[in-house]
Amino acid sequence: MDPATTAAPIQSDCETEIATKTPHSVWSWWPSWRPTSMSLLKTTESKILACIQNDLWARFVTLPNQDRIWTLTLTNKVFHKPAAAKTPLVMVHGFGGGVGLWIRNLDALSRSRPVYAFDLLGFGRSSRPPFPSDSAKAEEQFVNSIEEWRQSVGLENMILLGHSLGGYLATSYAIQHPSR
Repeated sequence: MDPATTAAPIQSDCETEIATKTPHSVWSWWPSWRPTSMSLLKTTESKILACIQNDLWARFVTLPNQDRIWTLTLTNKVFHKPAAAKTPLVMVHGFGGGVGLWIRNLDALSRSRPVYAFDLLGFGRSSRPPFPSDSAKAEEQFVNSIEEWRQSVGLENMILLGHSLGGYLATSYAIQHPSR
């Protein structure tokens, strides 16, 4: 019996369904979406972030509308003053991602400057507000949340680094707020 074509139970804390893979499907290798809980996400993220060597501050940043954005701040343990003088790097993950996307880069990038990574609204541990179905209005909501986050954190200027959707939103933010 070919293990790639047989049904196998999925081991999960969240679901007891049986996933089946069709033998002729191009997408049979693709993992299907599974719901998870915030407690499972928190536990998993804590394990991932335990490997960080530099100083790490993880917290929720509350926006004026009471939405909360899960935020990591990293600074170099050894050289606080030189890094503090440099413009902070802010990392924006892509669709389906979160702060864990950057785990292998956080220590190296935070050696020379403060680094921030946050979960976009609707992702990771951040709030899940409703979004408009109009794409321009949804983009505006994301960009406004980044600006409100920047103000709440107290950053005057920042370097935005984005991956996938995060790159798109970083570009849209930079077009709308070029002085930041």
